[in-house]
Amino acid sequence: MTRRATWVTVAAIAAVVIVAGAVWAFQPRDEASDGPARAAHSGAPTSDDETAGAQQRWDALLAACTSPADAVPPSCGLRIPWAADLVTIDSVRFRIEQPPQLTLTPPTFRAEGGILVATVTGTGHDGAAKSVTYRTEDWMLRGDVDITRKGVDLIPW
Repeated sequence: MTRRATWVTVAAIAAVVIVAGAVWAFQPRDEASDGPARAAHSGAPTSDDETAGAQQRWDALLAACTSPADAVPPSCGLRIPWAADLVTIDSVRFRIEQPPQLTLTPPTFRAEGGILVATVTGTGHDGAAKSVTYRTEDWMLRGDVDITRKGVDLIPW
């Protein structure tokens, strides 16, 4: 082997070691354990505790998405065409008439069939205060399911 071939071989091995180390260093970890970040699941949650935990997290997520605000919350599956009727938003109030039905299929979730009413108050295009109500009968939300030793977490997209 020539001197040049030796250096090329050593450089290639060093590059592989550096890339492998970087991949290992940037893997997500569950800080509370030394084990893997996620439990292994191939379908729906396997225990009643996981299903109950997902339902509690879902209820909290719906409450956070529909609490009164001064803007439409992100990652809640809500698209309100308020700009067609208003120049600015002062407040948005929500009413859930039917919550979307949660379906867990780890590593994702899907919730469909919700009915939501949103009342947006703001300034109309004519400069006057205005309140407009919007209704959707197909409110849907999707996202990731993270099942760890700490419990179940739903992360909407």
